[in-house]
Amino acid sequence: MGKEKDPASEQQKNGLAQVDPCTMVSPEVLASFGLRGPGEPETGNSSEPGCYFPGDPISGTFYKNQEKTVAAYGAQQSTWAKFDPLQVDGRSAASAVANGSTQAGVCSTLFDTGGGVIILTVSNKGDNAIDPCAKSLKIAEAIAPRMPR
Repeated sequence: MGKEKDPASEQQKNGLAQVDPCTMVSPEVLASFGLRGPGEPETGNSSEPGCYFPGDPISGTFYKNQEKTVAAYGAQQSTWAKFDPLQVDGRSAASAVANGSTQAGVCSTLFDTGGGVIILTVSNKGDNAIDPCAKSLKIAEAIAPRMPR
């Protein structure tokens, strides 16, 4: 007899397959942060599909990656000016600023989900009174409970 697949691990492995970056954040949550939908698909990286949402006072681009975890991103130390581990909805997460983005007002919150990672990148569009890390974390906290484990 062959090995039977564990349905739970299969679901976790494929959990993000059905998640669409353009619809994973509800219109109500988008509006509460001043973001407007529908989003514009970002297709530059096939392993990390995303969706851009214009808005005021912030804009956001939300991605999924089915091949990496928060820990894998954190291991890429040369990529980050800041990578602070945290928890979102009881999951491994991080607040991160990429090299070259420290003065740009851009910050991402990443959290593990469905065998991969969701990345919520927020820009304060030059308004330094707005903390993009706090905004991306709040969006993560709003959507994480609805994402696959």
